[in-house]
Amino acid sequence: MPHQSLPPAESARPAPRRLRAGRLAATAAAVALVVTGAVAPAAGAASAARTALASAIPGWITAPGPMKPVDTGAAPGTWGLSLRVYLAGQDPVGLGKAAQRAADPADPDYAHYLTPAQFAQRYGSTPAQTAKVSDWLGSFGMHVTSANAHFLAVSATVDQAQRAFATTIHGYARQAGQPAALAAPVSGISVPAALGHEISTVLGLDDTNPAIPDDPAAPVPKAARTTPLGTAVSKRAGANAAPTAAAPAAAPPCSTWWGQSTSPIPPVDGRTTAIDQVCGYTPQQLRAAYGVTKSPYTGKGRTVAVVLDGALPTMEADADRFFAAHGLAGFAPGQYSENFGPNFAATCRGASDAPEEPLDVESLHIAAPDAKVVYVGADCDTGAGGSTAFLDAHTRIVDQHLADVVTDSFPTREDSDSPATVAAWDQMFQQGALEGIGFNYASGDEGDGSDDGGPGLVVFPASDQWATAVGGTTLEIDRNGKVAGELGWGARAAQLNPQGTGYLTPPPGQFFMGSGGGRSNLISQPWYQKSVVPAALATAGGTSLAHRELPDVSADGDRATGWLIGFTTPGGVYHEELGAGTSGSSPLITALEADAAQAAGHALGFANPLLYKLRNTPAIHDVLPAPAGRAPSVLMFLPSWQTPGAFDSYLCQFDQDSTLRTTPGYDAVTGIGAAGPEFVRSFARH
Repeated sequence: MPHQSLPPAESARPAPRRLRAGRLAATAAAVALVVTGAVAPAAGAASAARTALASAIPGWITAPGPMKPVDTGAAPGTWGLSLRVYLAGQDPVGLGKAAQRAADPADPDYAHYLTPAQFAQRYGSTPAQTAKVSDWLGSFGMHVTSANAHFLAVSATVDQAQRAFATTIHGYARQAGQPAALAAPVSGISVPAALGHEISTVLGLDDTNPAIPDDPAAPVPKAARTTPLGTAVSKRAGANAAPTAAAPAAAPPCSTWWGQSTSPIPPVDGRTTAIDQVCGYTPQQLRAAYGVTKSPYTGKGRTVAVVLDGALPTMEADADRFFAAHGLAGFAPGQYSENFGPNFAATCRGASDAPEEPLDVESLHIAAPDAKVVYVGADCDTGAGGSTAFLDAHTRIVDQHLADVVTDSFPTREDSDSPATVAAWDQMFQQGALEGIGFNYASGDEGDGSDDGGPGLVVFPASDQWATAVGGTTLEIDRNGKVAGELGWGARAAQLNPQGTGYLTPPPGQFFMGSGGGRSNLISQPWYQKSVVPAALATAGGTSLAHRELPDVSADGDRATGWLIGFTTPGGVYHEELGAGTSGSSPLITALEADAAQAAGHALGFANPLLYKLRNTPAIHDVLPAPAGRAPSVLMFLPSWQTPGAFDSYLCQFDQDSTLRTTPGYDAVTGIGAAGPEFVRSFARH
C-alpha cells in the first residue's frame, strides 16, 4: 500500500498500487459484454468452426485523458509475447454450479467441501487435455516453456498469436512521438471449436513489454516469465533476532480513546474545537470492540493466510515483540509460517512489504489470537501488472489448502484488466469455494476512485463476484472499550496554516480518503446481490444492466480511528505506528471469519451468500449516516512532505466519501454493513 505507481513519463498502462498510495486514475468504459455473474466472450470473436473466449482487450487502451497510450497500428509480427493458456479442466460449467451450491446456506450441498485431491480428480485438467492444447500451440510454431495443472506457459510472436487466436494485435506508444512499446489485442479471441472445451482463457496478449528483436529479420521470442507452480516453506535465519529500539519522537496531540481530548481550531461553522484523532487503538481495545476478549471462539483450529509480495525477515519476532509490549501472547511455536514460490527469492531480492505486512499479520492475531497464520509470498514480478504473480500465490493456497480464509490488499484498477484476466481468477476462486476457502480483499482507500472529477472505478480482484470486498468505517471506541458509534469512512480535509490561525484551503477542503466502493465495469450483478443492492447503484441510475457493486461488508479502516502495529524498519529499528485503511479492514474481517468458523464447526468458504443473509442482524449491523450537521470534525496530523520530522495539521470533516454516500440499507461505502461484537457469537447459535 505505500507503493506509488510509475510516474506518467514512464508508464502509460495503469500500474498496480497499494491502496493507500495516491489517487486512482480514471477508468475506461467497459470493453466487454457481461452476463449474469460472469464475463462473456467478446461478440464477433467466433464462427461456427470456432469458440469465442473471454475478451483479452484491456481497458487501458481506451483510457481517457492525457495518459491514454497512442495506437500505432498493427504490432510488428516479430514481437515476442509470453502467454499463459489456461486449461478448462474436465467440467468448467459444473465447477461453477458446484461452487455456488457449496457457498449457499440454503442449498443441501452447503459446506460440503472437496479436498484438493478430490477437486483435481473431478474437475482438474488431464494429461490428454494438456497434450492436445500443447500440440495445437506447437502447430503455429509456439513453444510451451512449462506446464502445470492450470496453464501452459508459452513463448510466441505476435504473428503466431494472431493466427492461433484469430485476433488483431496493435502496438501502443506511451506518448505521442515515441516508438511503440506496448501491445494489446483490439478484437476478440477464439480457438477452434474442437478446443473450445479444453481452453478457458489466454493471458499475456496485452503485454506491457513485448520483446522487440534487435534484428527484425531474425526474431527471437521473449522467454516466458512463468515457471511451474511450486512450494518452498521456510523460516529464515535471523528471524528471531532482537532489533534495536527507536527513540520516541515528539508526537502531536492524540487520544487513547474516541473523544478523549479536543484541540482548538480556527472557527468553522461555529465550532472552535475538534476531536483529536486516536493515537492508535491497542489490541485490547479492538478485541473488546469486536467481541473477542471474553469469547471462547478465537480461531482455534483454523488457518488464515496473508498474500503479499516481499517479506519482512523479522515478521514473527516483530509480532511477538509487539504483543508482549501490550501484555498479550504472541505466536505460539508453529502458529506462524511462511510459504514462498520458486521465484520469490530471485524476484524479490530481500524486499519487504512494510508496513502492509505487519498491519495484516498483526491484525489477524489481534482478532483471531489462536488461528494459525501463514504468510504466502507472491513473486515480485511485474508481468501482467503483477497480477499473475499474485494469482500464482493464490493458486498455491487452493492447490495445497494452505488456509481456510485469505486476506489480500493487492489491487489493480479495473481498467488494467480484461475479461480474460477475470476468467483466470474465477477458475481459482471457484476451486477455493469448492474446497471451503474464502478470499477477502481491501476495497480501496480512494472512495469512488475518481481523479480530479474523472470517472470513478473500482479495484480488482475485490470486484470479482467470487471475492469479498471489504470496506472501511470510522469506529468510535469509548473509554470502556465499547463501540460508541460507527460511520462510513470518508472525509474531506482542510490544511491549517503553520500558525494554526487559519486554513490554507477553505473548509471542508478536498476529499481526503475513504472506503472504496462503486460499480464494476467488468462484472455483472452476482446472485447474492440481487434484491439487496439498490437498482440505482447496480444500474448506474438505470443507464445500464445491473453490475457488481462494492464493497460487501466493512470494518474499522479510518486513519483517525486506526490501531497500533509494530515492525522493524529496513534500518534495523523497531517501532510502533498507526495502521489503518481497508487493507486493515480486510484482515479484521478475515480473522473474525476464522473465529466464526470455529463457532460454526466448519469453514465458511466463500462467505458472501452467507454474509448477505446476515445483514440487519446482530452479526452485521447497518451503518447509518450521521444526523444532519452532526458529522464529527477531527484534527489529524500527518508527516510533513516538506519538513522531515514535522507534522502538518488537517481539519477532517467526516461521513463524506467522495461521491459515495452512506445510506440505510446497502450502500457503496460500507456494503451491507459492519461486523460487530455479536458477529462471531451469532455463528454458534446457527
